[in-house]
Amino acid sequence: MENTIRLLSERDLEEVAKVFTCVFSSEPWNESWSFETSYKRLLDISQTPGYIGIGYFDSNNRLMGFLVGNEEQWADSKRFYINEICVLANIQQKGIGTSLLNYLKNILLKKKVDLAYLSTERGEGKPELFFTKNGYVTNKSRILMTMKIS
Repeated sequence: MENTIRLLSERDLEEVAKVFTCVFSSEPWNESWSFETSYKRLLDISQTPGYIGIGYFDSNNRLMGFLVGNEEQWADSKRFYINEICVLANIQQKGIGTSLLNYLKNILLKKKVDLAYLSTERGEGKPELFFTKNGYVTNKSRILMTMKIS
């Protein structure tokens, strides 16, 4: 059996949450994700209209990485927001993330989606370099702004 990329099903959500927790609670992020909070986040994303989830599975059908997001209608086009993409740390830089993005691109072409977008960290050695390598560009007309509510 070969490595496979396929759409995620509801049955995959627990494994997706395990991978998410493992990746984002470790270096370099060290965020305080638990399995429960990861599962809730991914369940919320999966229940949003326009959801697409893609998983990369090894030859033993173990999840190695995934991408999830949502198709959105805009005034004159359809766009896709990539909520999360992650690959287990021990197998990063082996083309899995790129494979997930390429699989997504093929789906979006068929659905006549004009643009995929995301929010990520800036800087050398950060995810920005990965996305730049895969054809994404920094949009100079948009910024991400936040406000802490306390």
